[in-house]
Amino acid sequence: MAGPAEQVTDVLSFGPFRLVASERFLTKDGVPVDLGARTLDLLIALASSPNEIVSKKDLLARTWPDVTVEEGSLRFHIAALRKALADGQGGARYIATAAGRGYCFVATVSRSSDQENLRAADVASFPQANLPARLVRMVGRADDVLRVSAELTAARFVTLVGVGGVGKTTVAVAVGHHLVAAFSGAALFVDLGMLSDPNLVATTVASMLGLSVQSDDATPSLIAYLRDRRMLLILDTCEHLIEAVAALASQIFIAAPEVHILATSREALRVESEHVYRLDPLACPPDDPGLTAAVVQTFPATQLFLERAAASGLRLELRDGDAAIVGGICRKLDGVALAIELAARRVEAYGLQQTAALLDQRLTLLWLGPRTAPPRQKTMQATLDWSYGLLSEVERIVLRRLAVFVGARRGAGCSDKRDRRSGARVWRHRQPHRQVDGRRASHRGHDALPASGHHARLCA
Repeated sequence: MAGPAEQVTDVLSFGPFRLVASERFLTKDGVPVDLGARTLDLLIALASSPNEIVSKKDLLARTWPDVTVEEGSLRFHIAALRKALADGQGGARYIATAAGRGYCFVATVSRSSDQENLRAADVASFPQANLPARLVRMVGRADDVLRVSAELTAARFVTLVGVGGVGKTTVAVAVGHHLVAAFSGAALFVDLGMLSDPNLVATTVASMLGLSVQSDDATPSLIAYLRDRRMLLILDTCEHLIEAVAALASQIFIAAPEVHILATSREALRVESEHVYRLDPLACPPDDPGLTAAVVQTFPATQLFLERAAASGLRLELRDGDAAIVGGICRKLDGVALAIELAARRVEAYGLQQTAALLDQRLTLLWLGPRTAPPRQKTMQATLDWSYGLLSEVERIVLRRLAVFVGARRGAGCSDKRDRRSGARVWRHRQPHRQVDGRRASHRGHDALPASGHHARLCA
């Protein structure tokens, strides 16, 4: 007959006690409790069947399966168990005697799987876990989170690619929370947005893991630390350090087979084994004057707009007459979540029609976002400046020449191969796509927002 520890693989909690049956381990308020082997067998047998009378015969058979003992031995170990549990002290009751029959564990027992508790232990052993809080409600991204999670689990290395403000970080954080249990809590979120020196990428990751690196190059120490560990590593905002991040991510992927990497960037890292997931802007209503309020509210872009407007203090009951205005605002902002949120914050002050009219003025670039947003997302001007700063001089010239056009352009007006390559990269940075009636339509990008400063300079 198998012993009770082999039969029970759950973790049992009662009062201040926690019993890991599979490991024959009992703690009280986190402090190990020393029990003899027979006494512990009795506890496992009783606690695994709470509020049920376990006969003396069964207890004897389970605790002493290979020998014959008298009931006096059973009473002796039950007394030792009661003493260890402080049974009867301070009103605590754990073991009741059923005269002539056996014993019953009368305390309330909560049960959880061994695996869940091992994960909890792993979380405690990975104090560097630092996933930011996820949004209370995330609009229009549930499917993206599931798809990215599945791809990351299967492929180990995924880069979320999309235009500035589309929601890459939001999705990455949500994916982290979705998968954190699968990694036993070992998830590290590295925000590279505030880092300007590419030579410090590896050092930054190493320091967040608590590693003390004495050399100028932290990569070898970091690789050695990660080699035998299973964890989720999220590298957020990689575009301005793309060469350094690409090199580090590639080395980690090859050397640490249990590390899964999720990166966010405005362009792909372009390294072997990377899987690119392009995050599209939120779907917007079509340009249809007959749109009703009910139809408009089925699109993620307008849902986000209305939610953020309400959160800013607006009391709005959307009517059919307003549906086209709201749809027009979201289309003009190309379904880019950041732009929609910034505009929605102004509706309480300006109203729907005036907010829509203001989108054609330069002032909208300076509308302020949340105080807690990173500097590059405080305003749309800051987001555009960040994107512009990532371009080479040739790419800036191409951008200024392309900026006069409305609509999709692929290398139009480029006189040589280098210009065409630069034009393609510029367009990837600035040209979102939107979903209209199930079709993928390219249009306008951030041209919907008026250019100002160096964004407005055109090359003849």
